[in-house]
Amino acid sequence: MAQSYTVTKKKGSFRRNVIVTFLLISIISLGATGAVSLFFVDLIGGFTTTESTTALSNQIERSIEQTAEQNALVINQKLLTAESMVRAMAEECEGLFTTESTFRAREVYYDYFFEHISEGPIPTDIEWDPWREVNASFSYSSWYVPGSTPTNYQTYETQHNETLSRVSNLDYIFQYIHNQMPEFRWLYVAFRNNLFINYPGSVVGGTVADRLDPQDQFRAAEEEWYMAIRDGGGEIVYDGPYYDPIDGVLLLSIGRAFYHQNGTLLGIIAGDITVDDIRDKILDVRVLDTGNATLITSDGGIVAHHEVDDSVYAFYEPDLPALEDFEALETAQIIQVTSGGTGIIEFQDSGRDMVLAYAPVGIGGYICTIIVPVEEALAAIPQLESRIAQANTAAISFILMVTIGGIVLAGIVATVVTNQIAKPLQYLMDLAMRNVEAMIKQQDLDTLDLRVDESFMAQDDEIGDLARAFQGMLDTIGEEE
Repeated sequence: MAQSYTVTKKKGSFRRNVIVTFLLISIISLGATGAVSLFFVDLIGGFTTTESTTALSNQIERSIEQTAEQNALVINQKLLTAESMVRAMAEECEGLFTTESTFRAREVYYDYFFEHISEGPIPTDIEWDPWREVNASFSYSSWYVPGSTPTNYQTYETQHNETLSRVSNLDYIFQYIHNQMPEFRWLYVAFRNNLFINYPGSVVGGTVADRLDPQDQFRAAEEEWYMAIRDGGGEIVYDGPYYDPIDGVLLLSIGRAFYHQNGTLLGIIAGDITVDDIRDKILDVRVLDTGNATLITSDGGIVAHHEVDDSVYAFYEPDLPALEDFEALETAQIIQVTSGGTGIIEFQDSGRDMVLAYAPVGIGGYICTIIVPVEEALAAIPQLESRIAQANTAAISFILMVTIGGIVLAGIVATVVTNQIAKPLQYLMDLAMRNVEAMIKQQDLDTLDLRVDESFMAQDDEIGDLARAFQGMLDTIGEEE
């Protein structure tokens, strides 16, 4: 008769010991790995925050400096283009006054009639120019000489006939330059004798009363810009900014003196660019919220700034200390800005930390500056730190999840592995105990107690070897029985 399956008091102790040991090893190893990982995440996170903040701060300053350099480069390229065109005009003008010149005279037009169309001859293409706010011709220039009036202009035209005939050929290069660089408000030639040629053709000498009054007559050779360009000795000269009361605009003049082939001065040829054009197209930039750009001269004069109205230049030429942006700068700092180098200055203005970047234009003695409050420049840093902190928190959460998941997985694996080892051992131990108990009580053995489960004996491992050995022992017992 088959005996009942006896459960011993120690049943499962081996299994528990194996599982507990496996879990302890897993917890210690995974916990240590997780702790080290958390330490390095925190360490690297702090290092990354510090390094990223420093790098961002440096990058912001460099970006401000690059903005100043780029503005300076754009102005440089614009002025270089203007230079090359003025140089070409001067060379053409000098060529027209050589004995080898084969010029063909064109029609010339007296300036007064451009505004009084019905009173004298005018070009057929004359029309109202809204930018210059005058009647203008882009096919012909106009001429004026002090003392000439609508009633006697022909006398002056005859007097200057050869000069006017030669210089009329400049209209072709005037038109070309106007098409290539429309930023030129005016192109003009001023001779030593005050004969003045203006393009596009328009009124120059003012009203009849201006032409009759010696005090009001326009004498080009006596103007400051003429003398400045004349004294350049044939080199390109930048003059300005200066306020043109006729046009009511602020101008920069780029000119060159030109000479007769015998070396005597004939006059100057130049072009005017409005400061508005530079301000609107180049300097009218907003750096962050309140940062702004300024164009200054090497002696500290202001060429263009949003605080300075053009009309101010009719009375005086403002300099850096007159600007609110620059009034907090020390003398040494202003000298540094106007030195011709590139760099950054940090200073305080009304308790606010400011950053000033400066870069030379490279020609004309002009310098471009950018001023930005530090608090605006560094406003992105807290956002960067927050993003890094969020990334660190996410990394820490991931490590904790992986560690806990690893421990749970280790428990599952320990249970599965332990079952594969402990279950056969427990089975064989229970089988042996039943046989021993039967022998002690001198009871007949159940045939089932003399057979080891085939599934254990079929295993090709140490468990299988043990089961087969155990079966051999039971076979011996059975024979003796």
